[in-house]
Amino acid sequence: MTKKKYQKPLAIDAPFEEALERFAQTEPSEVDEAIREDGGRGLHLGDSPIREDNGNVCLNDLWDRAGKPENQRARDWYRGKRVKALERALQARIVEKFHKPLKDVEDSTYYTVGRGGGALTYAHPVLALDYAEYVKPEIGVAMREIFLRYRADDISLANDIFDRIAEQVQEDEYRLQNRSEMTVRNTELARQGAKAGCTEYDYAELHNSGYRGLYNGLEAADIHKLKKLTKSQKILDHMNAAEGAANVFRVTQAKIAMEQRKPKTPEEAFKIAHEAGVETREAMKRIGGIMPEDMEPADSISKAKKRLEENKKLLDKKS
Repeated sequence: MTKKKYQKPLAIDAPFEEALERFAQTEPSEVDEAIREDGGRGLHLGDSPIREDNGNVCLNDLWDRAGKPENQRARDWYRGKRVKALERALQARIVEKFHKPLKDVEDSTYYTVGRGGGALTYAHPVLALDYAEYVKPEIGVAMREIFLRYRADDISLANDIFDRIAEQVQEDEYRLQNRSEMTVRNTELARQGAKAGCTEYDYAELHNSGYRGLYNGLEAADIHKLKKLTKSQKILDHMNAAEGAANVFRVTQAKIAMEQRKPKTPEEAFKIAHEAGVETREAMKRIGGIMPEDMEPADSISKAKKRLEENKKLLDKKS
């Protein structure tokens, strides 16, 4: 297999998928060659074989390995606009690299073999990785290992991917730490509010006062709507590390200010909470950071926890 040299490094904040775009510079058939060089064992997730067709990956096997979740079949994933955009970008890269007709490429990146219950859906390795992460994060992590194994001869790519995984580990660790810290700090803030005469009916306003200060007048319900979260999703569970840290700082400063100023009424407590939010926002402005309401919502904190566990295992294997 011809080794490929990549001279331009990935940006430090590049999405993980961007690193995998480099696979568009590799013919899927080269994966078949890598399998033969690997002793003929073929593509496996653990002890489960994953079928291939000209180097493309069988999505049915990934779905089966994930436990056959309803509404997460390949066809459900393939309807997504983001997936379509990823496929178009992949196809354009293949056309540019290998000078193939677009029609031929379109028919080779995602297709079905057979009919009825025995039909099998295959996808280019780049798309297969995206589907693996969609159907189950743990499967996505395992697929990353496969990409690294098949392209082990490309040291720069392997290092790029491991660097990105290490960055994701750091982001998820900060998110989990912030989420845990928010639980503690909100409890402490509520205690200070109680000393100022807040009842159970006042605690929502106490928290909203802080939110309004930090989020430029937005309350919890407004933030929830702005971030397009579902009814069951909690704001704190979908903050990235930076947004979570800003909120930890806001609540901590409000609690400290209440301890020092000893408010006598709920209204005075609300005022302090609001001021802490405003001051946190002003500090972010001075630094030049993105305002919290403009930050994209992260995936759930439970997914971040699972991803962290799996990515740490992957990094341990590298070392």
